[in-house]
Amino acid sequence: MKEEDELLKKYGTKNPFTVPEGYFENFSKELMDKLPDKKQTASLHEETTVWQRIKPWVYMAAMFCGLMFSVRAIVGPPKQNTPASTVAETELFSDEYIESILDHSMMDDYTLYQYLTDANLDMYN
Repeated sequence: MKEEDELLKKYGTKNPFTVPEGYFENFSKELMDKLPDKKQTASLHEETTVWQRIKPWVYMAAMFCGLMFSVRAIVGPPKQNTPASTVAETELFSDEYIESILDHSMMDDYTLYQYLTDANLDMYN
């Protein structure tokens, strides 16, 4: 507080900055006079080429290909096609489990036969 009071006594509260009279009234006119003349050139509309039109699509396709190859490199090569269940795995399930599963599925013999034959037809196509 003491420093503030000393500064107010020494310099007062009067604004030391002044602006010439009429400065803002003619400001825009003087500014426009000081600017260089703009040469207006007729902008020719350039024709877009086929490459300019498809370039974003090509870049996007290249990005997805690069992403696919980088993911494949990280994950590793695809595994060999192996049957869904091997002989050792099928021996683990006894007939009593299969019968209980069929009982809970509420399928009669004809529906089960039809399902299995349709599944086999789709597999060979």
